Amino acid sequence: MSVISPNDIAVDSNGNALIELTTATREQLEAAARHTPCPLALVVLADMSTDEVLFGLNRWRREYELPGGIVEDGESFLAAAKRELQEETAIRAETLDLVGYARFTLTKPQREELGAVYFTRVADPQPQAGEELQAFVWRKPLSESALPIAALDDAIAAWATS
Repeated sequence: MSVISPNDIAVDSNGNALIELTTATREQLEAAARHTPCPLALVVLADMSTDEVLFGLNRWRREYELPGGIVEDGESFLAAAKRELQEETAIRAETLDLVGYARFTLTKPQREELGAVYFTRVADPQPQAGEELQAFVWRKPLSESALPIAALDDAIAAWATS
C-alpha cells in the first residue's frame, strides 16, 4: 500500500481538503471505509487516444468534476462507480480498475469522506449530459484551464493517471 498524505494535497476555495491518496486492494478499501461515514466512488475516465481525462460540469456546484457519487446501501464500490459513470455520462465501462482511495475533510457541513478511485481507458467515448453533469471537457489533469475545475478532483485525476 502506498500512501500520499502531506498536510493537504489540495484545498478548494470552500476549504474542502484532499488529505490522503492511498493505493489499495478491495479489501484495504473496504477496511478503510468501515471507519468513514460517507463512502463515494469516483471514476477517472481517460480517452485511449489522447490520455485526456473526462470532467463534467456539475449542475449545482458549477465546477467540472470527475463522474462519481455516493455508494448506496448494499452496493459495492465497483457497482456504484459503474452506475454513477453511466448515470452521469451515459458511458458504460465493462472494466474499472481500482486505484485506491482518497480521503477528504469537507465543510458545509463539516465531515470526512472517503472515495474509492477507479480508472479506465475507453476508445471514442461520447459522454452525454444528464441530470447532474451537463457539459464535458477532456483535459490533462493539473493543466491550466479557464474553466472552473474542481481542485480536489483534478489532484485525484493526476494521481490516478501517473
